[in-house]
Order: sequence, then structure tokens, then C-alpha cells
Amino acid sequence: MQKPLLLVPLLALGLFAGAQPSAKTKTTHSAAVAPAKNFAPPGTVIVPASSFVDRLPKNDIIAEARGDGWYFNNTAMVLNSLTNLITWVNVPESGKYYIYARSSGAKNQGFKVVVNDKVTAERFGDTALTWKRAAPLEVKAGRAVVKITRINPGSTVDVVVLSKTPNLKEEDIKPYQLNPDVELLKEYHSPLFPGLPKFGDVDGDKKTDFLVLSPDFTATMFDNSGKQLWQYKAPEENAKLRSEFEAPGVLWDFDHDGKAEVVHWRLIDGKEWLVIANGMTGDIIRKVEWPTQPLPHVYNNFRLAIAKLTKGAPNEIAVFTDMGGTINTTLYDSNLKLLWQHTEKRQKDNQGHYIYPLDIDGDGIDEILVGSELLDAKGKEIWNRFDLVNDNHDHADSYKLIDMDHDGKLDIVISNSETGVYAIKGMTKEIIWQNVAEHSQQLDVGDFLKGVPGPQTVIGGRTYGNRNAGEPYLGSQLYWFDNQGNLVNMWPHGFPINGNPNFVSGNWKGDGKRQVFWYKWKLNDKGEGELYFPDQVYHIFDFTGRGADEVITFGRGVMRVYGSRTAIHTGKDRKADLRYLQLNVANHTHY
Repeated sequence: MQKPLLLVPLLALGLFAGAQPSAKTKTTHSAAVAPAKNFAPPGTVIVPASSFVDRLPKNDIIAEARGDGWYFNNTAMVLNSLTNLITWVNVPESGKYYIYARSSGAKNQGFKVVVNDKVTAERFGDTALTWKRAAPLEVKAGRAVVKITRINPGSTVDVVVLSKTPNLKEEDIKPYQLNPDVELLKEYHSPLFPGLPKFGDVDGDKKTDFLVLSPDFTATMFDNSGKQLWQYKAPEENAKLRSEFEAPGVLWDFDHDGKAEVVHWRLIDGKEWLVIANGMTGDIIRKVEWPTQPLPHVYNNFRLAIAKLTKGAPNEIAVFTDMGGTINTTLYDSNLKLLWQHTEKRQKDNQGHYIYPLDIDGDGIDEILVGSELLDAKGKEIWNRFDLVNDNHDHADSYKLIDMDHDGKLDIVISNSETGVYAIKGMTKEIIWQNVAEHSQQLDVGDFLKGVPGPQTVIGGRTYGNRNAGEPYLGSQLYWFDNQGNLVNMWPHGFPINGNPNFVSGNWKGDGKRQVFWYKWKLNDKGEGELYFPDQVYHIFDFTGRGADEVITFGRGVMRVYGSRTAIHTGKDRKADLRYLQLNVANHTHY
């Protein structure tokens, strides 16, 4: 029986452990843009497992395929609950429809399918993974109910199909996976994925290259074609000390020669260094001692970002080092000359997981947002809101800037763990509104919903399950708030999905309107998900340089780049704008 890969946070799974870099990463390119496909063959209605997520029962979980196996849309449902699953479909014409299901399970497990008021005589999901046909049911044209029913828990199902074709094969529906607007642009394969890439152009060909950062702080550089350029291998004896979160690294063209340098951590002769390396070769250009106490120390949250501390181009390096007990925020110029350092004596995570250089007051110079504290460009504290967090557990996980109260000034929306979400005035820390959303993890803000006062805030509310009871450890559900902090929607409308998915948002259509994605879903103007991608979203920016933002996704051993088939392509590379490059490409994090 094919075993599903349960969706849990990739970092928590330890998927990086033991991963070895390949000598050459493969890449495939899509052919010329094909016409948008239909959702199903003629006389056929495809009902993916993702259709049932909207009213997800407690303990049912999403699964992904392992190894060489496949699930339709790479998304299946494990039926751990007796509660029926329900969705609605449009049947194009009346007649007899054969009922197919692709499912797996074991003896004494299984389910049946209901279409309107008719139930299949046959059971599904009681054998190894198989494509099975049941006898036809008479179905009228129009809106129809499809249910998964009479469940003996434990089966997995990835797709149900209604078809007038008596000999439909599973290969016949493979071309109809994903939304017809989604176009695969690039695909890279490496055992290093899902290591966390940082993006930039290191060879000057105006194409996007990427540095894969492994959790042991190994750094591997690839060009746009997927060719490995170089690798810095972190010492194996120190691998157990590395961070459980993202490794530190960033790509930036400091000398403005069109070729980005690589900034990251290295251990040389038993001492830690912050290095600027040649992006093409990995050779060290300059280095300075890593801004922590000497080894040994704990590795918690170590992050790098590009800052703009002068009227010129963004060209400074912001370093965040959390050793637990001591947390440093350190700024360097492009020659690694120390500009300033701010130290807080606080427990692990108390200042969050990342450092955000952002121009909040609109003077063209970045402030430095780190945890519940805002520093100016010289390292002087502007304000802090440590009073809002009870201890280091209730830390700031994610931030977005927007004019929430329409006064012409930027505000900060913060997801602050169990204390909830806060919208505060950017330069004064005054609370505009606050609410709760379980463990408020990641967020996004914008004008996404129809008929709801904007900007709206969407939070991934994290929940924790009882592992001893067989529940997924992490779950997540969307909480939507209007610009007054009123809860206006939640999705899924049933129980949280398993995992801790990412948000990305950007100019997907090239029309200047931001679109938000969560996990595999595009979120529509009701705040509900429409499945778009087979793997979790990771990043979004103008990867190909055609003028519209494209989504980067991760799966086990694969990174893919997708664009909209109907996007408006101006031909102007958005990455040519250094502020866009800094904030939307280089300074990217899950947190």
C-alpha cells in the first residue's frame, strides 16, 4: 500500500538532515505557452480531494505522494473521521455517469460515494492504491451534491470522477490537474530541496540564480540553468548545533557591477565569520567576525537582510543573532565595517525570528524592526512593545506594513503568537486594533476581499494537536479581519488543515493588483481557497523578468516556478528597481 506523506512543516520534519548536494541540479523549461486547458474531458466531472477541504472534518488530514507515486494535484485526503465529506459540482448534462475513485486502504477500511440521493453499491479505499470504477448512476444536469460516505476510517482518496465514459483511465485525467491559468515555467531537481534558497543574479546575465541554504549552514550556489557553481560545506561535527529555522544568507550586488555577491556564515579555523563571497566562485572577498560571543553558544535565530541606511541605494547588511539570553542586532556597511550594534538580554525567540529593514516614516531611510522593537538607522530605540508579550513564547512571528487607518502613514500589522494580531501605528506604537487567532503565525495584508472594508488582514492561526491521540502536531486555519479588526471569515469552514503553511502575495496577473496565496491555494475574493499548485508556495517575485510576479513552490527534491497564463507581461524586469529587489526578492523569510 502506498503510504501518504503527511503535510507538516518541512523544517520540523528534518527533511534537510543528511541531504547531499547533487553535482548538477536539473532544470526543465516549459514549452511555448499552450492554450488554457479545460477542467475535465467531455462528459466528465473531476472532483479532486481538495474540493472537500472547505468543510474539513476533525482528524481528516491532507497527504502528499511519496517517491515515484502520484496523487491527483499531489493532494489526497486521509479519512480518519466518520464524518462525511461534502462538496457541490456542476453536471453538464443528464444521463448515466460511471463513478470512479482513486484510493487506497486496507481490509475493513473504505468508503462509498453519494451523488445527490444515490449511493454507489461498490466500496472504495479498501485495497492498495487503485483506480476503481463503480456502476453508473443516473444524474440530472445542474448542481449536484457529491459526498464521501459510509466511512470506515483510514482510507486515502485523491480524486473522485463522474464520467459518461465506461472505460476512463487514470491517465486520461492526469492532464487536467491544477488550475488552467497556471503555467509551469521552470523546474529544478536536487536532494537539497526543500533547502531554503536566496535569489539574485550572480553571473550578470540578468537571469535569476539561487543559493540553497541548508540548516547546517551549508551554502550551495546554482545558476539559472541549475548548474552548481560552488559550495561551502559546513563542518559535519558542528551540524547538530545548527538552527532549527532558516540559515542566514543573502545575495546583493554591493559593488554595482551587475553581479551579486553572497553574504553568509562560515566557520574558519574554529572561528565564526560573516563573509562576503564572490557569487560566481565562492571565494571570500572580505570577512568579519560573526557578531556573537565566541563558541560554544546556542544557534537559534540567525538572519541576514539588506538595509538602506543612506540616501543612496540599499547597500548595508543587517545581522540578527539570537543566542538565547543575548540577542544582537548588528549593522555593517558594504565593506563589513561595523556601523552599530544593539543588544537585548532576552530569552530565545523573544525578538522573533527575522530582522526587517523597512522605511516606515517615509523619509527614504530604513528603520530596523526586530521583534516588538523598532530601531532607527543609527541603532537608537524608537519604541518597544515588550509589555504586550508575557514571555519569550509570545513573540512576533510575522509583520506587514500598510496604511491600516487611511491617515496617509504606514502602520505595522504583527502576528504575536498566543497574544494574537495587532495593528499599530508605525512610528508611535499606538494600537489601532487587536484580536486573537489561536497561535497567530504568518500573515498578509491588502485589499483582497470583495465587499469588506480594507485593507484586510489574513492570519494563519496555528493549532497544536495531541500526538499521543494520533492527531497532527500542527494545524492551521485562516482568520480574516477587516480594517477595524473585526473577524469576517474563517477558512476552511470546518477544522484546520494539518501543517503550518506559508503565505505569499504579489502581482500575479501583472495588472498591479496583489494576489495572495496560502499553502497550495489561491485565495479568492471571499477568502476561500482554490487549489493552484501541487506543492507549498515559498516565494513570489518577477523570477523571469517579464514584469509579472511568479510563484516559487517547494516539494521534496524539487523547486518549481509558476506563472499566470493570462498575465500581462510588460517586458520590464521588476528586479531592476533596487527597492523591489531588496524588499521583494532578497529580504525574504517565512517569518
